[in-house]
Amino acid sequence: MKVTEPEDALPYIALYRATIDEAVGGAGALMTRLVAHVRSGLREAESQCRERRERDRLTNSRRSLNQFETSLAQRFKDELLNAFTRQSSVDRAMPALGDVHFDQVGQMDDSQLQDSLDAARVKHAVQQAADSALGELNDLICTMLGLKVVQLERNPLRPGVYVEAVTAALSHLPVPATTRQAWILMMSRALGQELDIYYRSLCEDLRERGVGAGAATQPPPRAKGTLSGDTRQSEPVVTLERLRRLLADVPRVDDNPGSMRFSSVASAPDPQSDFASSQMGPTDFRPTVPAAFDALRDMQQVDAVVQRLQERRDVAVSASDAPRTLDRLRQSALGMEQALSIEVVAMMVDNITHDPRLLAPVQDLVAALEPALLQLAMVDPRFFSHKQHPARRLLHEITHRSIAYESVDSRGFSGFMEPLREAVAPLATGPVDTAEPFDQALERLVALLDDASGQEQRQLARAVAALRQAEQRNTLAATIVADIQESAGAGHVPEAVRVFLCGPWAQVVAHARIADTSGAMDPGDYAQTIDDLLWCVEPGREGADRETLRSLLPVVQARLRAGLSSIDYPPEQAADLFQTLADLLLHGSLPAPAPSPPGTEAEPAARDSMWLAPTEAQLSGFIDLSTVVQPLPTAASAHALQVGVWVALLAEGGWTRTRMSWASPNGTLLLFTDALGFMQSLSRPSCEKLFAAGHLRVISSDPVEDALDAVAQVAVRNSVDIRF
Repeated sequence: MKVTEPEDALPYIALYRATIDEAVGGAGALMTRLVAHVRSGLREAESQCRERRERDRLTNSRRSLNQFETSLAQRFKDELLNAFTRQSSVDRAMPALGDVHFDQVGQMDDSQLQDSLDAARVKHAVQQAADSALGELNDLICTMLGLKVVQLERNPLRPGVYVEAVTAALSHLPVPATTRQAWILMMSRALGQELDIYYRSLCEDLRERGVGAGAATQPPPRAKGTLSGDTRQSEPVVTLERLRRLLADVPRVDDNPGSMRFSSVASAPDPQSDFASSQMGPTDFRPTVPAAFDALRDMQQVDAVVQRLQERRDVAVSASDAPRTLDRLRQSALGMEQALSIEVVAMMVDNITHDPRLLAPVQDLVAALEPALLQLAMVDPRFFSHKQHPARRLLHEITHRSIAYESVDSRGFSGFMEPLREAVAPLATGPVDTAEPFDQALERLVALLDDASGQEQRQLARAVAALRQAEQRNTLAATIVADIQESAGAGHVPEAVRVFLCGPWAQVVAHARIADTSGAMDPGDYAQTIDDLLWCVEPGREGADRETLRSLLPVVQARLRAGLSSIDYPPEQAADLFQTLADLLLHGSLPAPAPSPPGTEAEPAARDSMWLAPTEAQLSGFIDLSTVVQPLPTAASAHALQVGVWVALLAEGGWTRTRMSWASPNGTLLLFTDALGFMQSLSRPSCEKLFAAGHLRVISSDPVEDALDAVAQVAVRNSVDIRF
């Protein structure tokens, strides 16, 4: 596999590095200016404050800020550097700065909700102030990174990264949370202005240095989470607080979780409550039903509502009915919770059907499911709060598997779509008042798509077993290499011998120890062979030593050949070593090796390489990039790789979409499988190199979760807009 060298892929490598270094170098002065802005604001507030207690609070806040100014400037510099290098990491337990995930909203307490809203306000304010010059900077940065299309998230200097660094720096200060939050809000006003000035100056400087607009500008991103057409309410229905209630207030589940039905939560044997639980199934939400029926009973309209709900359940809907179904359900919603659930489903489907990663036939199929999903949302709130809900899993299977295909002409796509349509067809023709129809559709789909013969699973199991064995052997070999490098004689032998011992022979010793079942201290005498070989090749053997050497060398050679055979190591790759031993037999001694340059390591190849035996490599499709020089790191990071994520991989001259299907226990080996079952494996360092060279990029982990996360972002924005 050919990997483009960094000077070919990134012609502005030195300038890019200098730009990042300059940004980090100027961080301290930037924080000093931000502190000055806050100090000025606090002093002005003090002068205008008439209430003594509040004035004292402002004074103490200003004095604390002065006290921490120096340490804050240094901390901000460190945090900014960290943010530049880790911005693509997905290891954080909670999203920062208002980037709230849908499934985490229900777990928020009041403090976390308020923090998310405050953080969103800060990001919004900074983004607005710096937005005018940001577009050109995104283009120039992406050009320096060698990207053909502008990708906003690849610009490490974007406002969100600065906001994250400011927030992280302030979070370490021993001050009350209210004081810290006040400082952040005040700094946001100045930070946006500072970044706007900085962006304009940087763009001018980059242009003068020869950076042109080389990346194609993407059209303005669609506001994910908003509805197409004139369907927005005069006031937003979806806010963060309402969404939290929707996800938190979920009724109890029956003992059989597969049924996805809910136990009734009637507080009294009221006939209307009995209807709500037994006749309608899991319809409305626990806080809503009693209050809604009490109000309706007072208005003597219960019968009309019951009739309307009955009609809604009995009418079969199709894809062409989706807009009409949406309007009808909006009108018949009982309370804010049902209205909210309808809007969330509509926004989720809208996001999925506009997701550019999904092909048009898949988008159309999801659009056809909207009426059924809307009906489900009215009666089953578990859809929103449980990822394992059959409807969520069905959407996941449809969208996630479809990412394997880059176009409708991709091999296997037509065969993929046929079982999808067959599995979901009943959902478009029957009423939905429980999760059961989705459960049945999911079973049909899995049965149709999964390999009935199990051949693919057996092939995957063999590859996993081979990679597990390789990781175990390489881990043990690393400790053996460390022992060899620390031995007294290792520094006085030829380079070919050191490379051999720290490479293939360490693998031989490790394999023998793992495979041995006899309990021998040194299976095959392979560890002893290390000492024998080091003694044999030590320069200056004379007299009796030469006789011992001539008698020992054949034994050592026999062990070497047997050991290499045990791991299927190609003999031709050890040719240099055996030539050295032949010279030793012929001449009786070897010249002293040239001393290594100061600061060099005895065995650089063994440090980063992950060696697989030919059979292991064949079973797992291993791609060895251990000899490729590490290119310039970019904003992407291999930490974003998790089991289940789809990636685009440049291999053998062409791009292919493949899914990470397994990671070894220590995370050093990753296995990828494409839609046709073709497998490839890589070491994690190799993935880092491919990321940096632009030859490996993450496509998606789950379009459904992304669509729901976009709904959460809309809820945050709506909440921020209300507060503004």
